[in-house]
Amino acid sequence: MADTCAHTHPDPILSVLSTRKGNIDQYSLPRVMHVNLYSSHHRIPERSLLPTFASAPAFSPRRIPSEISCLVLYEPLEPNYQKQPIRVGTQGGNKFWAPPDRKNAYVRRRDRARLFRWKGGRMTQITTESLDKEHPPYGAATVFTQWRDTNHLLAVTFDAEEKNVGEEYGGWKVLSFRHIPLGPQGTYSEVDVAGDQQQLAAPGSRAWTPQLLPTIYDYDPNPNLPQPVSAGLIGNLPLLFALPAFSAEPYQLPYVLTNCMQPNEWRKHELPHGHEPQRGMVVTVFLDPSNKDWSTKALLDEVHNGNHGPFYGP
Repeated sequence: MADTCAHTHPDPILSVLSTRKGNIDQYSLPRVMHVNLYSSHHRIPERSLLPTFASAPAFSPRRIPSEISCLVLYEPLEPNYQKQPIRVGTQGGNKFWAPPDRKNAYVRRRDRARLFRWKGGRMTQITTESLDKEHPPYGAATVFTQWRDTNHLLAVTFDAEEKNVGEEYGGWKVLSFRHIPLGPQGTYSEVDVAGDQQQLAAPGSRAWTPQLLPTIYDYDPNPNLPQPVSAGLIGNLPLLFALPAFSAEPYQLPYVLTNCMQPNEWRKHELPHGHEPQRGMVVTVFLDPSNKDWSTKALLDEVHNGNHGPFYGP
């Protein structure tokens, strides 16, 4: 097991359909304000930002090369209910909430933006002045928590202030997975918003469940089948970078990232959890201009695909 970090109008417009075991049904709204959080007919983001497997990659015990790097910008995002009314509903006594689906219905907390350099699996904080905003991003994601009793994370694979989530993307998506079998070495859980599985492929690491992923995502054992082996988490890099932001309270972000993110693993902390209702974060990943040979789209795609082992190990 990984080591512990040192020293942790509001009308009822949203109805939630029941979830089938192992799959995701859609959260739906009346047509006028439709938020299709998951549908087999939704529009997939550009695949350049979501590389996929033609077949399972060859398993490699190697660690992420120490030379690979990128810049990661974290910017808190808050709903602006003066621009778009709150959208809530209930199902079985539980409250459900969806973030705004209009790009002008947010407040971006640039005063709390933080920039980090990820290199070889380790994070160091750098000044936001180090970022040239003209530099094209590798990819971005916006992630929100819901109510306390609705623990799924909602996400889109872009900056929600740049596109209208409802009109251009079909609505917010539930964070989900693809299961990528590697044979005897186990099965990767690929983090995405277009995955066909709601739960992990195998029991999650005690180091990163529930700190990175709420327990609702953990593997649901089948007593009639042998327990599968986890090969760890891989997948969409902005989403993987976003998960630690909710593991602790907002002001603890620098500590958590620089102490608990390690090459191919997450080191559990003992801080109070940060999965507070309606927390939002935009995470944008940029190529590192100071490391052009080792900060390329192709190399970061390899990390996404698990070619250098898991991003967060089992």
